Order: sequence, then structure tokens, then C-alpha cells
Amino acid sequence: MDALSKVDAMRERPLWAESGSIASAPVEIWPGMGVSAEDVAQILQASGYSRVASISAPGDFEVSTSRIRLSRPAASGAGWTLTEREVQIGFGGGRVTVVSPGSVVTVAPSELAGVRGADAEARRAVSRETIPSHLVQAVLAMEDARFYEHRGVDPLGILRAIGVNLKSGGKSQGGSTLTQQLAKNLFLTQERTLERKLREAALALALEQRMDKDELLTLYLNQIYLGQVGGVAICGVDQAARVFFGQSAERIGLGQAATLAGIISAPNRYSPLKHPERALKRRELVLRRMVSLGWLAPEAADKARARGLGAVAPVRHRRAPWAVDAAIAEVEGGLGKGIISSQAVTVGTTIQPALQVLAERAVQTSLSRLTEHFPETKGAQMALVAVRAADGAVVAMVGGGNYGSSGFNRAMDARRQVGSTVKALTWLFAYEDDPSMAPTTPIPDQPYEVQVGETVWAPKNYDGEYLGVVSMQDALAQSRNVPAVLLAERVGLRRIKSGLRRLGLSRATDFPSVSLGAFDATPVELAGAFTVFPGNGQAMPPVLVRSVRLPDGREGWHAPPAPPPPMSERAAFLATSSLARVMTHGTGRRASKFGLNGVVGGKSGTTDDAHDAWFAGFTDTLAVVVWVGFDKGKNLGLTGSMAALPAWTRFVSSSGTVGKGFEAPEGVISVSLCTESG
Repeated sequence: MDALSKVDAMRERPLWAESGSIASAPVEIWPGMGVSAEDVAQILQASGYSRVASISAPGDFEVSTSRIRLSRPAASGAGWTLTEREVQIGFGGGRVTVVSPGSVVTVAPSELAGVRGADAEARRAVSRETIPSHLVQAVLAMEDARFYEHRGVDPLGILRAIGVNLKSGGKSQGGSTLTQQLAKNLFLTQERTLERKLREAALALALEQRMDKDELLTLYLNQIYLGQVGGVAICGVDQAARVFFGQSAERIGLGQAATLAGIISAPNRYSPLKHPERALKRRELVLRRMVSLGWLAPEAADKARARGLGAVAPVRHRRAPWAVDAAIAEVEGGLGKGIISSQAVTVGTTIQPALQVLAERAVQTSLSRLTEHFPETKGAQMALVAVRAADGAVVAMVGGGNYGSSGFNRAMDARRQVGSTVKALTWLFAYEDDPSMAPTTPIPDQPYEVQVGETVWAPKNYDGEYLGVVSMQDALAQSRNVPAVLLAERVGLRRIKSGLRRLGLSRATDFPSVSLGAFDATPVELAGAFTVFPGNGQAMPPVLVRSVRLPDGREGWHAPPAPPPPMSERAAFLATSSLARVMTHGTGRRASKFGLNGVVGGKSGTTDDAHDAWFAGFTDTLAVVVWVGFDKGKNLGLTGSMAALPAWTRFVSSSGTVGKGFEAPEGVISVSLCTESG
């Protein structure tokens, strides 16, 4: 009776702890992106699509080095809807070359991370109808061929196991039925005692009384442990099929089914990812048993043997880790600690997986090269964030050099002085306040002193020289300090302070040094401010969490913050064109060495004593900021164009968002002037 009551209690409660998830935005792929077919395949796998040899059903995709074909199923979510259709993505030269139909291919959001409880189990429970018969037969052939004939305990199986064990010294085979294995996994520990074995038998009999065979089999196939990957326990055949083979259990073939069945007894020892040779031997054993039982024709077994394992590189269980942590902190800060895992909440972020891949690669490559060329920078950190100008979506975020060694998110939580990057915004305010100003307007570049309290402050240019008079565009391109201070004084320091704060830089002051970036901000805040340039005067506050779906299907998240009042399109265009000149004639001109072709705008930043290095800029659609420095104390000793520009350029040039130029608004005309006589 005790066994029956335990089974009844088990059936009345959820069997497994629900897990929440953090998802990307609907995935977008467009021409020019510097990603490979395999990169996109990984993203599709994380979106739940099945990687197959030839597409035959919605949700399938097939891969070659130069093309992906995808049968996209209909799907919908918070603010997005996809219709069923076939899409194609072409690759060449390390980039996406073409997409069809249209100019952008959109597919379902990709899971960035599961948010699990203490058990750290990854599982996708599926119904019996979706589990193919060859997978069921493969499992039964290895674990319990008489499953449909016994009542939970199989005397014939026990006697056969005893005989085999006596012949092999007692190490070869156990006599537990599939139902007994299930009973042990659900109710008991792994200890090997006679008492536990008796309790296991009693529980198996109780399970058979309360549940029919198909229910038991389905429960077993969803419960079974199939190894550890990336520190996460892989449970259930569907989750294992997705991790090992990139497709759902419903879509796997005979050979893959035999591989899964073969690893059940020792999943980490026989893992097709870690030990493919052992996995092949186990697959062979399963195929032979299926043939000997009459469940499989020898010809079908031979056909399965002729194919490889079919294992694919597993998708990381936690992608965009700094963004995932930030999204969890934001949601749990609003709804309660632990709510995502305890209530199976799905959080939709704004992250674009392909751009995230490119951002991580840009940071890793650039940090490695930085240390190689400047050994004294070993241990330096880097952060990169990209914000879409149209809506403030944080589409990529990297918070450091290596998440495994430091999960601190420098993109969102590290406040550093922004240095000369702020000059881009000072120029914007100047163009806004005085319509007579233009990029060719002259501005003094000469020694200057200003009284600040009881102190006289005398700003100096980086090169220690003065040019007398310089045009506004050249002063910005060359990052002249004295013209920046004079321009800020002309606009008004209170106006500069209020303008910067309106754009999200909340630590801005009204001291004269504000014009040289002597105030703190995070990379995300600075990127949000820089959306004003590709936004044609309209800045957008950065947004990472776009939706929160509760278990009952309700949406439980607030609307994004309202944007600040727009600035004039004229001022934004004049500042943008001046910042484009920075990339061709100023501190950003080294960008072409890192593969950048096309028109972009940007501004370097270097703080006092070269403690921090920045590069902030934009394309037609994105604002991108890179910061480089040490976490504590030590000065970097490099300028923004030396330390931060390479990563910025690597990301931007591979993003597929670099255009041919910025369009002037109505009323702004461009003329060529000769400024030299002769």
C-alpha cells in the first residue's frame, strides 16, 4: 500500500521542476553579415528547428557550406508573427551573400539560456505520438525487450541476467525492467542494497497498476538521464536528440535512435560528442539486438551502419551570457527573485543572435591582438554594446573578455569617464542652438584659461600644440580639446549638462571639464546617447527586455521608456557628417585597416593618463560603443583609436549595416569651397 500511495502522490504533482527561459528577439539575417552557414545553423537549432539532410516538414532546415534552406513554420509571440514559408540564405567569402524572400530573413526567437532550479536539468517533455517507433524499439531492445509482456518485474529477465553474470564474473548485465528503472529514478537513490531492490520491485508493480504501458514508456523516455553537456544534465530523448543531433526526437533516423538507446546505461562514457568511437560500438550493439529480435531487417541495419553518427556541435546552454544575466536581474528586480525558474517565465530580449556572435568574436580577437602587440595590457577588459537606433533595442552585448573568468557586466555596470567621445554631442548641441554654424565655421584653437571655483583651469590639446583657428569639422576630427571647451562655453554649460542628461547621461555636470568627458557613464548609456545620430535627431533609451510571458500566457512587462524630445534633423545631420569625417581624416581613420568599407561616423575617447579607452560611433542603423581598460587602478596607456577602435571596426564591418552615406534632410545643401589662395 505504501508503494501505491507514493505512485498516486507522484501522479498528482508536477514531475519535473519547470524552467524558465531567456530568448532573443525574432532572429534576423541579412546580406553582408559576417557569419557562416554553421553559425546560422547553431542559431536555428537554438530556435527549435531540426537540422536534417533534406527538408520535408515545417521546422526543418538543411545546411551546406554555401546555403541554408529552411521550411519556416507559422509562429507568433509578443509583437511578432511569422507565416509558413520556405526561406533560403546564401553564403560566400565568410559572409551572407543573399537571402530570399526579401532583404531580411526572419525566423523564430532563439533560446539564449534556460533558467533552471537547483537540479540544473534541461528537458523537453514530448508526447508518445511524437516519438518515432524506431526509437522506441531501439530503447526496448537494449533496456527491456519484454516490456509489453511483464507486469513490472520480469522473472525471465532476472534469471537470464543471473546466468550472464555468472559466466562473466558478475559484471555484465542487470535484471531490472524498464519499469524498475523508472521506479528507481523517480523514487529511490542509487545505492545498491537488497532492501532498495525490493522497494524498487514493489514500486514497479505499483506503477504498472496505476499506469498503462504507453504512459510508462512515455514517462521513461522523458525522464531518462542522457549525460552532461556544458554543466547541464540532459534529460529525456527529445532534449538529447536536439543537443547531440540538432533535431527533435521526432525527426531522428534509425542510426541516431540506436545511438541514443546505446548510451542510456552510461551516457557520459558513451557520449557521441565526447567519445564517438565508443558511441559507434554501442550503436552497432543496438542494431544487432534489434535484428536478432526480429524488429529490424538486416538491410535496414546495414543502411544505418553506412552512415556516420550524425552528431553536430552542441549549442551552448548559455549564450550572450552578460545579456542573459542582465535580463534576469531586470525581470526579477521587478517581479520577484527566483520567479523565472519557479514559475516557468519566458523572457523575450532584444538580442540579435547573429550580431551577438559577431560582437563576441570582435572582442575576443581584439583583446588577443591587443595583448600580443602591447604585452603590458595583459589582464585588460573590454566591453561592446550595439543599440538599434530605430527603437533602442540592445542587439548585442559583451560585458568582458571572458565570462567564465569574470561575469561582471562592464557594458551595463562599469561607470567610467567618457573622455572625448562627448565632443560628438557638444557639436550636436552647437549646431542645434545656432543655425548659423556649419562644419566649416572657424573656431579658435589657442591657449585658454577659465576660473573654476578657486582654481584656474587651463585645458591643453593632446599634442600640446595650438593651431590658432580651425574649422569645426577639423577640430572634431582631430579631437582638439581647447575648441571643444570654447564651443561648450558658447553653447552654455547648463545647456550642455541638461542636453547630455536628456540623452541618458545622468552623471553629466555643468563644470567646464564636462566638455572633455570628465563624468561617468556606462557603455550602454553612451550607446543610447549616440542613437541620436543615426536616429536623425531622435535618441532612443536602450531596452534589453522586451516581453515577459507568464505561465498562463499573460504578458507581464511594462512598455519601454519614452524617448526624449527630438533634436533637429539639420543639427543631427551636420554632426553626423562631421563624425563621418573623423573616420576619414581624424582619429578613426585607422578603421580601414580592419576591413571597414562604407560611410560610418564615430569618435574616440581617451581619459586622463590613458586610464580608459573608448570608441563610440554609428552606422545607418546601429549605435556601437567599445570600452577598454583595467577593472582596478592600472592605466591602460593607450588611446581610444589604438585600443578600442579595432574591436569597434571588426564588429561594425561584419554587421552588414554599413551604408554608402547619410542623407541630408530638406533644406541642407552641400557646396565645395576652396579655402586656399594661389
